Amino acid sequence: MINLIFYFREGCWLCEKAEEMLNGLKERYRINIKKVSIDSDDELYELYRSDIPVLEFKDGSALHGVIKKKDLLKKLEENVE
Repeated sequence: MINLIFYFREGCWLCEKAEEMLNGLKERYRINIKKVSIDSDDELYELYRSDIPVLEFKDGSALHGVIKKKDLLKKLEENVE
């Protein structure tokens, strides 16, 4: 099981593409995604507004912005429990 936090904004096309990639890999890697809208929190908005989408992994690492599938696959492999 891989737990990650997915920071996003509604209407963000990069966020939509990242979510599509995650959903396509969900069963293979048993991914548990906690989605957090940065629009719901001023602190999160200030922190991530120019970096979304942000995928934060349990090991503290993250992917953000334009997320490439090869980078996502690498992070998933590193975080398999």
